[in-house]
Amino acid sequence: MFSRKVNVVSVSASAQLPVILAGASAPGDLLVSFSSADSLRKIDPLACDLLIYDLAQPAAELLPELFPQALLVLCQDAAELPTLTETAREALADIWLKPFDGELIRFRFRKLLDQLILNRKYVLGRNYLDTMINSVPDLIWFKRLDGIHVKVNDAFCATVHKDRQDVEGYDHYHIWSIPKEVYENSDYVCLDTDSVVIASRQPGVFDETVAGQQGMRQLKTYKSPIFDERGELIGTVGVAQDVTEFRNTDAKLELILRTMPFAVMVTDADEQVISVNPKFEEYFQVVQEEVVGHPYPIREAYADSAANPPNLLYYETDRELGLSHNRSELILEIHKEPIYDFFANFVGTLTIFRDVTMERGFRDQLRKIAYTDQLTGLYTRRYLYENIDPITTADGISLLYIDLDNFKLINDTFGHHVGDRILKKTGKLLQMLCPDDICVRMGGDEFLVAVPGKTSVNRLIDKANSLIKTIREHFPGTTSMQPLSISIGIATVSGDSKVQLEDLLRKSDIALYRAKNRGKQQCVVYTLDLENESKSHP
Repeated sequence: MFSRKVNVVSVSASAQLPVILAGASAPGDLLVSFSSADSLRKIDPLACDLLIYDLAQPAAELLPELFPQALLVLCQDAAELPTLTETAREALADIWLKPFDGELIRFRFRKLLDQLILNRKYVLGRNYLDTMINSVPDLIWFKRLDGIHVKVNDAFCATVHKDRQDVEGYDHYHIWSIPKEVYENSDYVCLDTDSVVIASRQPGVFDETVAGQQGMRQLKTYKSPIFDERGELIGTVGVAQDVTEFRNTDAKLELILRTMPFAVMVTDADEQVISVNPKFEEYFQVVQEEVVGHPYPIREAYADSAANPPNLLYYETDRELGLSHNRSELILEIHKEPIYDFFANFVGTLTIFRDVTMERGFRDQLRKIAYTDQLTGLYTRRYLYENIDPITTADGISLLYIDLDNFKLINDTFGHHVGDRILKKTGKLLQMLCPDDICVRMGGDEFLVAVPGKTSVNRLIDKANSLIKTIREHFPGTTSMQPLSISIGIATVSGDSKVQLEDLLRKSDIALYRAKNRGKQQCVVYTLDLENESKSHP
């Protein structure tokens, strides 16, 4: 990529020199352009790569100032060499003695072209290196074996808050502004890791802590040995990534995880555990070191399956699980969130286990309150609608709809406190006589007994008559209050047809209405005739 064109300018009063140079061969594909001038003032310094001066000697002192970028050749008589100053000698690339030997001149001219190519390659290589290391956001440095920094990049200078001239040529103590005695009594390991690389002659990766202008910095350092052309170790190169902010972020995340009131597990894309927090260790009775780097499956606790964790009581896949904890049951709600990297690739899963034991307890209590009639202790109408399949079959359920006869008269005559006692006692009798059924207070003095499963009509009639008899026996009446009785409407599903619960309730209510109209204290089974009768005699 370096320039293959070379501009050679000869300043001479003789025509011999251009003729000699014209016969010289250029190396490779180098394009050599020759020109001549009789005065330095006629030459453009920027268009001159190799200047051959063959005029009066005093101009040799001015050549380095006039042509700082060019290779300088002075043509000189041997007798005049002692008069050449040391400054001029150091600035010259070569001296050609006169009279000229054509073969020698061409040989030395070829060597100058080789040198020019090497110079250009060196400059280009240096520019490559500088551009590359300064394009990297990490710290880069080159050191000699004695610890002197010979080259650093911009990121290095920015981190130590020093200019390059105050870094290159100095050792670790000066650059980081750390007195040697402080370094030796601290946890800094920069020079120690240099020694490891030098001794092993192998690359290494290290965690290093340094003190900079912004306080302590944590570096992830990659160091390698450097060898010369003979294979001799001459120094080291280091690349350091400042991971202080990453570590601070990690520390913050770790603090958040450790202080979260939930159990947390982080797994990678292969379901290997990356981290768990103390709550997880407490709930699942494990230690982080035992599970990190391994899968941690949670399965249902079957007798023939080695459940994990050992204190698992039950597991509803990815929804909730129960654990034995402190001699009681701990209910954990499971919430999973996928983790994606910057490129939207799936890299893992965050699983949160939230303790909902108390919440479930409160919810169960509220449900119990909502589902329980406070006066009688029976289920409420709400329970009936929310816990029984709205579409039922013959294998589903049968209904006994119950109403207390003349209950309004008792309330109006003796007061609601007496009526409440009767309702409460009626509820207890229903629970006693129908322990396997669903006993519901529908409201006021109306009750319902839902009989699960397939039941014959005769058994339902027997159950209803038993209820009528028991209620009559427990409320025989007094001199001031007439006996209490009940009427019952029975509805069930015939055959394999499907019936809506609401429709079954309506049918049992029709049957109850007919029992009332027929003199009360009896039960009536719903039939289609009753349906037609109710339509013709509303």
